[in-house]
Amino acid sequence: MLQNSFAFQFVFIALIGHPGHSHDELTDARDVLLKADAAVKKVQTVQYKATARGVGADEARMPAAEGTAVLSGWQSLAPAKYRYEVKIKRAGSEEVTEYIAGSDGDVTYLIDPAKKMVYADMDPAVLGSSARAVRGISLGKLVNPDGFADELKAEKMELKGSAKVGDVDCYEVLITLGENNEATWWISKTDFLPRRTLRSVQRPNGDRGGREITVTNLVVNPKPAKDPFALVVPEGFTKTDEFAP
Repeated sequence: MLQNSFAFQFVFIALIGHPGHSHDELTDARDVLLKADAAVKKVQTVQYKATARGVGADEARMPAAEGTAVLSGWQSLAPAKYRYEVKIKRAGSEEVTEYIAGSDGDVTYLIDPAKKMVYADMDPAVLGSSARAVRGISLGKLVNPDGFADELKAEKMELKGSAKVGDVDCYEVLITLGENNEATWWISKTDFLPRRTLRSVQRPNGDRGGREITVTNLVVNPKPAKDPFALVVPEGFTKTDEFAP
């Protein structure tokens, strides 16, 4: 009798499966975005590794970047505090340039190891001509209090399927934001935080280009031993309030 009971339990479990199996996965793009919206709104600070690159018509135009990022809070249209340690390869060049860029919410700075210079000022323009490139690994959505509000208003959204980003299993959601304007988000099936985004636009000449950011080693609300956003001038470096070239 006991053996029969065990056999029955085994068959029953086999029939119902496991809560994490595919039949429990979401099948609607809006449901995925709603969960992603709720998830990012719980994030105060996040750190991760990232790569960024141009795609399509922009592959040969935009700089490629890779590095680490720490983001916290939101101010106007960007993270309130950030630190990027990034390597940049300009389009058409094999030369790699390294920078550290950051802001503690008041002072913005760019550290140029090659020149042993630190440019620091309250004006974010102090980052100079490298501003866009160093911010290329920023996935601000992770700390944006508006979450996926814009995406949830989109005229069209489609769940394309599943894909791995690193070792994270993700939902792939395609969103049409307007005429010729699309965004694809890869959303983790476990924590519902984004791991990749691809934004693309089709231009009047028919070319489609955009930029892709991929995130790995994501840690939510880390507990660093020291303030990751504070400016620390490396020994032997010169600090100036002039804007970086």
